[in-house]
Amino acid sequence: MFRVREAGAMFGLWAAMAAGSAAQQPPAPAPKPVDDTHVVATEPVHALVLPMKGSYVQHQAAFERLAGFLSGRGVAPGGPPFARYFSDPSVGEAELVWEVGFPVGAGVTAEAPFEVKDLPGTLAAVHVHRGPYEELAAAWPALVQWVFANGYQPLGPAVQVFQGDPSAPIIEMRLPIQK
Repeated sequence: MFRVREAGAMFGLWAAMAAGSAAQQPPAPAPKPVDDTHVVATEPVHALVLPMKGSYVQHQAAFERLAGFLSGRGVAPGGPPFARYFSDPSVGEAELVWEVGFPVGAGVTAEAPFEVKDLPGTLAAVHVHRGPYEELAAAWPALVQWVFANGYQPLGPAVQVFQGDPSAPIIEMRLPIQK
């Protein structure tokens, strides 16, 4: 099953992108360059999500709970797990708002606290991170810097799509953008 280690520091990017305001300044240069970042149009996703509040260290338990809900209903996920992050980490760990989810087929229903959502397709800056989860702390600010340097503005919650073996993670970092 999917596993996420401590990820509390990974979202320092939100300080640079609160509400996607054009008045935002790009973050200070990041220590790790994002040299293979590109822009894609993501597809809409019909998903089952579990809203979360608090520390990101809850990722593993949240995904296990979500997978258990689907398994108990005989529903196979329609794609890899993902997480969306809605808070600036400066709100403090206890106040972080985020969600985990799996794409699912039409007709899947939910019971609280689970929710079914239709996530729209977006234009997104994408970087595929291969390596330890701990390196995400440097990769996110570099992605945000790339967004500003290429004339875009952040436009919505950051997304991570988790693929591959948890011992050798592949994390697709997505940041919705606009010109």
